Amino acid sequence: MSEFQFITSDRPLKEVENPYIKFLSINEAIKKGVILPDMLTDDEDLDRDEKILMNVESEEQLDEIEIKRDLYYDVENVEAYSEKPHVVELRWRYSDARAEQLVEYITDHLKTAGEVEIWKVWIDEQTAPNVQSITLDELTTDALRFLGAVGFDRPKCLRVTKA
Repeated sequence: MSEFQFITSDRPLKEVENPYIKFLSINEAIKKGVILPDMLTDDEDLDRDEKILMNVESEEQLDEIEIKRDLYYDVENVEAYSEKPHVVELRWRYSDARAEQLVEYITDHLKTAGEVEIWKVWIDEQTAPNVQSITLDELTTDALRFLGAVGFDRPKCLRVTKA
C-alpha cells in the first residue's frame, strides 16, 4: 500500500516542475565529474548525448513540489473519492516552506475556479474520507499539515472554496 496525494478541480490545474532537477547526458555528467556506474559508460548502445540522467545538487532538492497531470497511480484511485474532472498528482515532502508554496498555488488557481480539493489517500483501500471545507481566507500552512503527517488512519480531503 502507498500514500497518494492529489488535487482536483472543475477547472484545469497547472503543472509545476521541480526547478532543481536537471537532466544530463552521459558526456555532460562525465564533464561535470559525476562518477557513473560502468554499466552506463560501457554500454555502446546508449546515446552518450541523450539527456537521460537526473541530476540535483543535493538529495533534499528531490523533495520539492511537483504537480503533474500524468498520474503515477491509476485514475480509479481518484474517481473513488472525487467527481471533479481535472486532477493532478502532488509529489513532494511536506515542509512549512513548501506548504506555503502550495498555499500560493491554490490561491492562484482559485482566481479562475470556485473550489479545489486536496486529497491524501491510501492506494486500493477506499474507505469513507474525512472531508473538511474551508474558505480561501482560512487557508494556512497549518490547514495543509495533514499532508505531511506520518501514518494513515483514513482518506482525508481539504476542500478550499473561493468564498
